[in-house]
Amino acid sequence: MTTDHKHPGNPIPSVVRPSLPTLIGPSEAKFPEPDAHAAGGFELIERAATLIRTSEERALRAEERAEKVSARAIEAMKAAQLRVEQTEARVGQLEQHAAEQAKLAQERIIKAEALAQERIDKAEAWAQEAEERARAAQSRLQAAEIRASDAEEQLQRLNETLRRKLSPAMPSVSSGAHRSTRNLN
Repeated sequence: MTTDHKHPGNPIPSVVRPSLPTLIGPSEAKFPEPDAHAAGGFELIERAATLIRTSEERALRAEERAEKVSARAIEAMKAAQLRVEQTEARVGQLEQHAAEQAKLAQERIIKAEALAQERIDKAEAWAQEAEERARAAQSRLQAAEIRASDAEEQLQRLNETLRRKLSPAMPSVSSGAHRSTRNLN
């Protein structure tokens, strides 16, 4: 058996060190064979008990840390779940709002199309009435042109008739009119 050189008089072999930070399983620990010194055996049992207590404390602290981490993870998961539920609810509201807006827009489009069609129909009716009035005006214009042409022809005939009737009397009238202009001067 080798003893620890740092602690002379230490009956525990150098393989087992009580200051180790990690746990040593029972299969890995190498205990010295029972020896005639009973005090060394009690000391060995006491050190093993200390190692076990230390290991149990570490295990307890690790378990407490794990519980804290687990609790934080559960809280984070709950918060994330709540955010997901809130987001899903908001998405549902937005989808419903969008559907309502789409329905309203569709209704407005239908009304606008109906109004536009009504205005188109009115405009076509007005255009047809305007065409009819234009045709009527064209007919009246043609009738007026015919009457004007007839009136011109009648006027020309009257003028010719009047000239013929006044032609023999014209020279005496024109010389008399000429004389009266001289007299006035």
